[in-house]
Amino acid sequence: MILRLTSMAGKRSRHGGASEKLLRCQTRALYSVSGLDDDEPLVRRDRRALSVSSIDEPIRLSRQPHQRRSTTPQNSARPEDFRSWQASHNIDIQRVTQTAMIHELTQQQTRSIERVVPWFLNTMPAPYFRQVPESFRLDHIKAISAIKDANMDMHMNLKTHLPDGRQVLTFIRPGTMPGLLLSMIKELPYNQRSEEYMPLSRVQIYSAEDDSMSLNLFVYGEEAKQLTEADVTMTGSHILEYAQQLLDETLPPADEYGRPNPKPNEIFSRERLIQHMEKCTESYIIRSDPRRFLSQFELFEKVSGSDNISVSIEDSFLDGNNEEHYWIDIALANTLPHFALEQTTQLLFLHGFDVLRAHLDNVTDGDNGTVTLLRMLVTPGQDGARGDEPTFNLIKQELKRSKWLAPSTMELVYEKQPWLGVRRGEIITAMCTIMHPIMSKQNAIAFSKGNILETVTKDRYVNHAAAIADLFLDRFDPKNPLSEAELRERSEGLIAIIDNEVEDTPAQELLIKMIDIVKYTLKTNIYMNNRYALGLRLDPRIMASEEEPPRETPYGVIFSHGRRFDGYHVRFRDIARGGMRLVTPASSEQFSLESAHQYDECYGLAYAQQLKNKDIPEGGSKAVVLID
Repeated sequence: MILRLTSMAGKRSRHGGASEKLLRCQTRALYSVSGLDDDEPLVRRDRRALSVSSIDEPIRLSRQPHQRRSTTPQNSARPEDFRSWQASHNIDIQRVTQTAMIHELTQQQTRSIERVVPWFLNTMPAPYFRQVPESFRLDHIKAISAIKDANMDMHMNLKTHLPDGRQVLTFIRPGTMPGLLLSMIKELPYNQRSEEYMPLSRVQIYSAEDDSMSLNLFVYGEEAKQLTEADVTMTGSHILEYAQQLLDETLPPADEYGRPNPKPNEIFSRERLIQHMEKCTESYIIRSDPRRFLSQFELFEKVSGSDNISVSIEDSFLDGNNEEHYWIDIALANTLPHFALEQTTQLLFLHGFDVLRAHLDNVTDGDNGTVTLLRMLVTPGQDGARGDEPTFNLIKQELKRSKWLAPSTMELVYEKQPWLGVRRGEIITAMCTIMHPIMSKQNAIAFSKGNILETVTKDRYVNHAAAIADLFLDRFDPKNPLSEAELRERSEGLIAIIDNEVEDTPAQELLIKMIDIVKYTLKTNIYMNNRYALGLRLDPRIMASEEEPPRETPYGVIFSHGRRFDGYHVRFRDIARGGMRLVTPASSEQFSLESAHQYDECYGLAYAQQLKNKDIPEGGSKAVVLID
């Protein structure tokens, strides 16, 4: 505005009096707005405050009123201290402060990003950059930069909404200590009983190579699977080409990394592969290595149409320390992905293995639901875990069992007493279930189902329960079973130890009853592979209680103990016929009551059927299954 006035003043001689009058009016208007006296020369404006509010607002001119000298301290503001470039109004000061803060934070964040990006690129594993989209990687860098810039722990959860409705949860945690992945899985917010439940469709687990950070992605929601034959032919061309070379036997026994190539298989034909890829998600096909895809296809075929689990373990040939890193591939048919991931992680943690990387994908299996494909890179931890053949054979066996374990067994072997192992834990919880209908007749409160399990698994008594479980395993060891004399001798030794070391009378009675169950068990499937539950054929005399009147002894009793169910089958002849009753209590209290008289109910139904069948060769039998 001042430049404009000066320009007009320079043209006064040409425009005459009118222009001079107009200039004088505009000058007075400027002075009245800025607070300057109209007779004060503009050359003295350096003693006035020039207020600059922001770059996108006009400049305000303000004049401080004349002040007399004050007796205030020397550091107080004086009119002479103000400069023409200094803001004087409160709102202008706020805006200038905001601008300064924004500039300072921007510079600080820029410096932080300049430090984080090289570190991030050098420490994250190569599969992370191959498998995670660039937009996600940028979000991760920004989040990590913000954490480091604020000098906070590397602890953050990110939630991303994808255009197709899926959600991605990213968990960033400091370090790579054992059990970290398991703790993150337990923090996942979704469960199958929620109205907002979304199935876990993909998991990607990564650890920084300097062990400073773990970054895990959990994808919820189903990915669109509308892939045609033309789509999978184009998307999976690298897989189809690799499979054809295998069938033509033009590939060497091992690839360039030293990994053995799969053996030719008829399921690797082009038609079978295309049919299989139509069931897969596009992202799974794109990011899968051909060798890995075919290996998981073989596992898929082993469990398709069933409820089984197939496991494969091999060395990690891509790592420098082959003896310390191993890939575990698991195919779980018709199971919840979240449950499969948690159970597998818990079991590996129980055996002392750390999970370095992991991938989870779901493949549809027609009317049988889905097959969850889980791949984990593991390494032995610091507590003496060993990656030898006996250890992996045990892990394979327990992985196949983990799907069918009762919740009480999982809590016992994964949380309370992990040193027991799956087999011993399963035997202990099964015996506690058998004892409930027997011992509750003596004292329903002291020998409730919860009290029985809690007493037997206390730290003071769990060693005795484990010794009894070992006696059970040794008796039915298919390679070297115990003889009756050896069983009697070891049983008497355990009873003597219990009498000497256990002072609590209820605990003594329970442990001795467990020894009786071992002696009265005739057959078991404890050593069978791919079993769905633990089964025991019992001598019916073990189910008799001293508090009940004598009654007819059945011919045989079979007990089964599995995931969320316990069942009894009673028959009064070797060849018998009958039915099965399913009991589904509505609450945990009702479940405990039903458990107390489950055997008696089964006995009564079988005996009634025996009376009905008095005129036919078959005897009476019944089964009662209590479902949790």
